[in-house]
Amino acid sequence: MPELPVIGRQRKQLAGPAESLCFKGGATAGLLAVESAEALRKSCKERAMTERGALPAQWDWISPSAERLIWKVMDLEKQGEELRARALDNDQVRILDICDRYIRMARNFLDRPAISWRFPFFSRKHPHLVWALLHRVDEHYISLMSDDELVNKAIEVRTAFDLNIKEGRTRDDWIGPQGRLVLALDSLHQKTVKPGDRNAVKQALRIVNEQVDRKFWQLSANTLTNVWSALMLGVLMWVIWRYHASLCVANLGTGSLEQHYVTLGALGLIGAYLSNLLTMEDFLYVRGAPFVRYWMYNVLAKPLVGAMAAVLIYVVEKSRLIFVIGASGNGESAETASQLITVNVATESLPYVYALLAITAGFAADKLLRSTFDSVLKRLAKEAEKTSESAEKT
Repeated sequence: MPELPVIGRQRKQLAGPAESLCFKGGATAGLLAVESAEALRKSCKERAMTERGALPAQWDWISPSAERLIWKVMDLEKQGEELRARALDNDQVRILDICDRYIRMARNFLDRPAISWRFPFFSRKHPHLVWALLHRVDEHYISLMSDDELVNKAIEVRTAFDLNIKEGRTRDDWIGPQGRLVLALDSLHQKTVKPGDRNAVKQALRIVNEQVDRKFWQLSANTLTNVWSALMLGVLMWVIWRYHASLCVANLGTGSLEQHYVTLGALGLIGAYLSNLLTMEDFLYVRGAPFVRYWMYNVLAKPLVGAMAAVLIYVVEKSRLIFVIGASGNGESAETASQLITVNVATESLPYVYALLAITAGFAADKLLRSTFDSVLKRLAKEAEKTSESAEKT
């Protein structure tokens, strides 16, 4: 377990006088001073380690999830102490040493500052890695349990498997009528434990833990995306309020695209950030992949697509190829006007309909762009066929 900074300072303070005694007061007095200082240092270290294991780290008292994580570490340490008190063979001792190493690594990753200047600025801890380490310890402890303890653990694993694993084939392989976990549990109940039963319980727990870790990572990614989307949305709303004269939506019904390009883009960004806040993404879970890629896509790339979608839907409406807002028939033939989707609104409501359309386009940009392009291409193909037919007749 890594030392606290105060322990390092105490060691330096204690070592200084001891070394000076060695040089000034003779070898015997110096050695006694060193031994006394070392004993005091160990005592301080053990006391600090005890307090550290019993109390949450700085800022963790406001986080129930962090408290749960610390409690899990303490619970596994207690289980390890109980297992080490038993009569274990060399292989079991080696497994227990591995578990102790994992727990020390988990504590090391928890001992990080709550606020940092590095991205994402609010925490330098590694909860995902800590939970992965603790799950490995939980799985290794299965190899050290007695048969009675293994029965209770197998029942717990089966319940967790049923709650967390939804893929049909995996469920049939493990908790179906002839599933590996069900057969292992039957053997444990009948006191006829087979060599592979313990390993089956361990592998089933590994599958459950992997699924839980994956959901935890996706939830964390969605939460971080929501926080940054809300922050960007607030900044965007402030910009609109600050420069509302140049971004006024009251003139969206008139004027050219160049006059409304920035306004439409801003409304599309608002729709995209609202989409991030109101929807949950099933982020692709790739081991070792940089998280910044997912973050940049949802906080930067997706809003830019939403802004472009708002501009595009405005252009499509003005082109009068698919739909039109207001009365139709302005220059179109009767046949063409009958094929348009007409949205009749009052004249004073027209600018706000354009604004609502831009925000909606930004909200559902990924779905809207594909269908809009398909509709535009089909309409252009029909117009081209009509043109060629009329040319042939003439």
